Amino acid sequence: MKVRDMINKGKDVFRSQRGRNVLVFFAFLVISAVLWCILSLNEEDQFDVRMPVKLTHVPDSVTIITTPPDAISVSLRAKGTQVLKQSLGNVPSFDIDFRAFRTRNSVLLREADVKAVARAAYGGASILIVSPDSINLAFTTRRGVPMPIHVDYQVTAGPQSTIAGRPVLSMDTTLIFSTGRIPSGLNEISTEPIRLNGLNSPTTIRARLVAPRNSRVIPDSVDVTFNVEPLISKSRKVVIEPVNVPHGVKLITFPAQTEVLYMVPMSLYNNSDPHFRVLADYNSISASRSNKIKLRLRDVPGELQNVHLAADSAEYIIERR
Repeated sequence: MKVRDMINKGKDVFRSQRGRNVLVFFAFLVISAVLWCILSLNEEDQFDVRMPVKLTHVPDSVTIITTPPDAISVSLRAKGTQVLKQSLGNVPSFDIDFRAFRTRNSVLLREADVKAVARAAYGGASILIVSPDSINLAFTTRRGVPMPIHVDYQVTAGPQSTIAGRPVLSMDTTLIFSTGRIPSGLNEISTEPIRLNGLNSPTTIRARLVAPRNSRVIPDSVDVTFNVEPLISKSRKVVIEPVNVPHGVKLITFPAQTEVLYMVPMSLYNNSDPHFRVLADYNSISASRSNKIKLRLRDVPGELQNVHLAADSAEYIIERR
């Protein structure tokens, strides 16, 4: 009942003379605003717009070396209705017709050309300033030369993890296109520097390929995957080897074996059978007055981590024959 009462009360207000006056006032206010907008939009004013760049009618035999700008900044003078009409639809693009601006080995637009293309896109508007004020896109009709990809990386794993093997690439070669001859010393294309720290799981990133000057590589980026594995603790007993022992002398260590502790990637755990060497150097005895001899670890495989001896020395006796 309350809602119906409010509706009826509102009807009574608008039926009154005062209510009708308010409605007339608002109607004239809306009409005035519309007329003001129309008059304002019909006046010329300065506008700043950004036009996306498109390169059209490029033959299949041509490869563009210089990357065109993403957009052109244009300052123009035009009627508001003209700019509004363009803006309400798709923003006009800055279309560079390869056929119209082709020179011997580049697509060249001078300042007058840039303004002419922008003027045509905006229906003859007066173009005041364009940025950039010229465009020069080098191209080539030469075929691409296959080139292997080199990964420039410095990557470290987090605690209890390791980088397993070399990086895996989504492709191992790319094509290089150049306006001239490929430099004779160039034998690979490098990625941009990759610097990652503390990886604890397999990681893939997209890396850009660095093209030499006056050239372009296609594709210009590659997926690089770093395989990261957890490390598993392992150990084994190794016989201590006396070395540099003079003739007629026998060096005996206690114990005769020592334990080597190390960590191995999980994928190699069952197949890991490293052959360490633990050495007891007779020549180190003279420099020490202790009854213990220093032990040294040798022949450590590169895939193992945190390799160390359970004891870094052993007791010994010397027997003379």
